[in-house]
Amino acid sequence: IALFAIIPIALIVGVTLGFCQGIMGWGLGVAETVCSTIVIGFSVDYVVHLGHAYRESAHLSREGKVSDALTRMGITVVAGAATTFGSGLFMFGCQLTFFSKMATLIVVVVVSAIIFAMFFFMPLCALAGPEGEMKTIGAYSHDFLDWAKRKKTTHPVPASLTASD
Repeated sequence: IALFAIIPIALIVGVTLGFCQGIMGWGLGVAETVCSTIVIGFSVDYVVHLGHAYRESAHLSREGKVSDALTRMGITVVAGAATTFGSGLFMFGCQLTFFSKMATLIVVVVVSAIIFAMFFFMPLCALAGPEGEMKTIGAYSHDFLDWAKRKKTTHPVPASLTASD
């Protein structure tokens, strides 16, 4: 899931910063630098929430996990996008350049983040996401060590291969 999440996050950041430079013609000044760090935070939000819901789903199939993630977390993500988008719209009324640039960034990043989270990340999980029970790295390493111990006891090393005096 984490590796899948990197792709839409990178695309969201690229689309947003590319829009600001390519379409809006902004250079990389102090305001843009400060705002770009906020863009990264907004880019991660929706994808991570949906990815976490996918991982925590009790379903074993990809389709079940995607359906469960969208049912349990989809409305929350859409509502968060709507309220953040609304805050960006209100900021367009500001007279300070910093706040009008921030409004543009917020609106662009929220729109691209919700599109990539819902229409790229979730379909990617439906097509190639992990299936079955999902564990932590610690649980997988514990399972591996248990397997290695069982393997060692069921297949002892022959005496001819051990060091002798």
